[in-house]
Amino acid sequence: MKNFFIALLAAGALASFTLPAHNPETSEVIVTDYCDGWKDGYCEGWKDVKGPYSICPITPICPIAEIDCSQGYRCGYNRGFKAGMRAARR
Repeated sequence: MKNFFIALLAAGALASFTLPAHNPETSEVIVTDYCDGWKDGYCEGWKDVKGPYSICPITPICPIAEIDCSQGYRCGYNRGFKAGMRAARR
């Protein structure tokens, strides 16, 4: 019985991370767009400092989008670009 509850808890946690959030006004996926932009921006920010032929490091976990962000990918890209540049300069 204990294993059943652990499996149920794990399945619920996994489902909460894989289900995308939708914007009710435009019906578009925000979370995955934001995180895709974050990943791309982080790599490009890293390359902006280290050089165009550098290998991108493992991208950190995507942060929560800011409240005033209505353009998912673009907001994530811009924020990721700045974070990638800061990380490359350290």
